[in-house]
Amino acid sequence: MSRPNSMLVQAARRLLATLQRETAVARLGAVADLAAAAAAKRAAFADFTAATESYQGQPPSLAAEREALRQLLAAADENALVLTAVRQAVEELPRRLRAAVIAAVDPGTYSLQGSGVRHVLAARINAS
Repeated sequence: MSRPNSMLVQAARRLLATLQRETAVARLGAVADLAAAAAAKRAAFADFTAATESYQGQPPSLAAEREALRQLLAAADENALVLTAVRQAVEELPRRLRAAVIAAVDPGTYSLQGSGVRHVLAARINAS
């Protein structure tokens, strides 16, 4: 019994392609394109879920199906790592931006004749 183009293999390949695309977009830092890639991944995952329903908890019997699932799991692991890194970078952005702005508006320590050294902020940054 050989069905190399079974519904499961086709759905797994489609999901694999969308995972790889989303991973590539995330690596490029193209956050604007990431939403479209995520939407494509959700649609492909829905197709994959529908294709797996006929297995009713049983493992796939064909080597092509097992290989497609192995590739899919590897791509999903890589995708999760890259998306975690993107999430962390986005979460870190406000703190880094605030530090950069504070550094830019802080003239530092100065004195006119070397005495009376004081530290003065040129501007104040708050949460608003």
